[in-house]
Amino acid sequence: MNALKVLNENFEAKNNSFLYYLHEENFFHEAAFAELCDSLFSLWDTHGHDKVVSARICFIYGQVLKHIMYHFDLRDMYRIQNLPDDYNEKIEMMEHAVQKYFSL
Repeated sequence: MNALKVLNENFEAKNNSFLYYLHEENFFHEAAFAELCDSLFSLWDTHGHDKVVSARICFIYGQVLKHIMYHFDLRDMYRIQNLPDDYNEKIEMMEHAVQKYFSL
């Protein structure tokens, strides 16, 4: 797995990336989510304190949170298929990856 490639593909919501599935297909793809989190965990070692990488991580994390928020907004028609019952644990997993990247 090339962590930077996974990050960039998610940033651009390219086919088969987690953000592609979430935004374009309204689908929570477990394997793509795991791949994204794994890449976020490993980016510190290779791209720590990189401004572009940092901005892309923030964007992706924000998009994931927004899409889950839209799913639960009764006034919004957006619904995520296959959203796991433990979605809060998934969010925490991503949060830990983001925190690791930005920790000193």
